[in-house]
Amino acid sequence: MSYCLQTGELVASGIRRIAHEQLAGALCQISQVADGKEAEAVHATRKHIKKIRALLRLIRQEIGQGIFQEEDHRARNVARAFSGWRDARVQLQLIEKLRRQAHLESAAFSKTDAALAEEMAAHTGRFGPRRRETGTTLQEICDRLEGWPLDDLGMDDLCCALRRSYRRGRKGLRRASTEPTAENFHALRKRVKEIWYQTRILQCLNPTVMCAMADAAKTLGQELGDLHDLAIFRNRLEAEEGCRDGERIVLLELIGMRGSELEQIALDLGARFFAEKPLAFERRLLRYGREWPRRSA
Repeated sequence: MSYCLQTGELVASGIRRIAHEQLAGALCQISQVADGKEAEAVHATRKHIKKIRALLRLIRQEIGQGIFQEEDHRARNVARAFSGWRDARVQLQLIEKLRRQAHLESAAFSKTDAALAEEMAAHTGRFGPRRRETGTTLQEICDRLEGWPLDDLGMDDLCCALRRSYRRGRKGLRRASTEPTAENFHALRKRVKEIWYQTRILQCLNPTVMCAMADAAKTLGQELGDLHDLAIFRNRLEAEEGCRDGERIVLLELIGMRGSELEQIALDLGARFFAEKPLAFERRLLRYGREWPRRSA
């Protein structure tokens, strides 16, 4: 089934189903990966983890702060175990994009390419132990899932939770607009990704409206994601002063120019996405949810 509640499905049952499916998907990706396919498995596993963490934030008040922090901490550690691999892979892709945008030959930045490829190879060598640790952690979360206290969870609770995510995102946009730092744009990115996943969970409330909102959040999140990737790459290059200086200086210039463009694109998209006030947004969600089945007994 898909990453959303189904029409007529009790909320608690649907949330447990979605969590089970994402955990099972992550376990499958990480345990059955074929040689040479590690990068694809890491990417897919991290996507499942992001979906699980967004779901946890949607039910945070219902399950309580203790359970939320424990499960979120475990899920975050799974994603972080593969973050170095992900960063090296994304930075290789970034170099190719920057080459195309600057109309440079394919041999440009070859030393940086080689360094990143070597880094990815080192992460591949550590894949086995990390895969076993990840599998154990994911299974532990799965084993505890039926114990999550969701029996009193209703659609109105999820609508209120999405409104809180939306409000945090709106505040994040305001901070990024007044103080456009990498940290503020990264914080906004996290809020937008959270809204994207949570809107997908609730898309059956009003498929036309919610799917359009999810698409808009995805587009904004992609621009913010590209901006974040540039910031991570810039930090890496700045820390490597004295190493491959010819390539490094040119890359930093290209990153600066592209980063400025993406900041303005993200702010323009964000202003449109967050135009509605949070309380009006919540009232609209609650109106969509009136026909949903009530809480289980």
